[in-house]
Parts: sequence; structure tokens; C-alpha cells
Amino acid sequence: MSKETYTMPRVQNVRYDFANNVVKLCTENATAWDIPAETITSITAQLADYKQKYDVTSNRSIRNPAATAAREASWGKLEISLIDLYNYYLLYNDAITAADKEALHIHQANSGGYSPSPAPITTPVITINTEEISMLRFVYSDSSASGTHYKPRNVSFCEVWYKVDTPAPAIPDDCPNSCNISRSHNAILFSTQERGKTVYGFARWVNRNGKVGPWSGMFAAIVP
Repeated sequence: MSKETYTMPRVQNVRYDFANNVVKLCTENATAWDIPAETITSITAQLADYKQKYDVTSNRSIRNPAATAAREASWGKLEISLIDLYNYYLLYNDAITAADKEALHIHQANSGGYSPSPAPITTPVITINTEEISMLRFVYSDSSASGTHYKPRNVSFCEVWYKVDTPAPAIPDDCPNSCNISRSHNAILFSTQERGKTVYGFARWVNRNGKVGPWSGMFAAIVP
């Protein structure tokens, strides 16, 4: 299977249009793409909140630091939901046409052939924040520069394979779940039934050409 990844824009006006487009496509195709109604309802409400705060900061006559901070806080929540939407419902979804994948910024990361970017040789160092109920936030650094929270050069994201509850996995292949962490403080939301259980996982860097680095050692955290 070809590895799929996606691009999340960082420029202010681009990410506004991106979020609008993603939510619109997912709403129109929720049944065909097997996206739960409650997921659509939740992300639609978050998008509406972000739109309102974005519109305030777009008006120079009323823009102020407090409004900008409110906009960024709203985007942070929406971004987490967008990442979950991709990781759980959009990537590797055979029901999505090639045209819609292009519109969703989903593309194949070519792991074969010549690439000017070699595979990563370092590993992520994972720290997990457990301050929020039912949520684990991943903070990464690189094994070659543990004092910073930056990805190595030409790395696209940190790939995480994880398992909920005992027994602990011996190797990454024992982990049935996976997600892509594109930036530090991205989060995974767990169910109420999973609270109090231990999450075990492994992480590795994936570069812009889809080439993967070595796995990290196992990390673990209890779902708050």
C-alpha cells in the first residue's frame, strides 16, 4: 500500500480557506466516507467559532491582541479536530476519489526510487502532556537536539504507532493504532472507557519523500 500523507497550511488566510473546504467536503460526503454524524456536528461548530474570530481579526478597525489570541486559541482546537479527521477517516479511505483527495491535500509519499532527501537517521524523543481529561498531547524533540521541539530538516511529520492497555507491545508491529503528529502539542483524544488505561507507543520521523527513520524506544502514559 502506498503511504498517504497530507499538508496542513500554516499561512493565516490559506488555513482559513483550507478548513472551510475540508469541512464542506466532509459534510457533503459524510455517509460515503463513513464519517460519524457527531464528528461532523462537532467540527462544524468549531469551524463556525473560528470563522467568527477570524472575521474579527480581519477587520483592522476592531482588531486587537485579545482578538488575535482568541482566534489562535480557536484555531488550536479546530486544528486538533482536523488532524483527527485525517488520521481516523480520510487517510487510506478507498471511498474518496482521486479528485477529492487532491482537494483535501492528500498525496502519496513516495518511499521508493531516487530522492534528494535521505531517510532520517535520528529518532523522536516523546514527552506526553496529561493535563487534559481523556487527551494525550505529544511533545517531540529530536534525539540529536533534545533541547528543541523542532523536527529535523526535511522531515514532514512524526509517525506514532500505539496500543491502549496491557500487555505492553514488544515491537511497533504489536500496535494496532497509528497517527501522524505534524507539530508538537498535537493531541489524541480517547474515549471515556479508555481513561485510566496505559497507552504504549513508538515513534519515528517520516521525511517529505515518505522515507522513514528508525523507531524510538517505547513510551507510555496513562490516559487522564
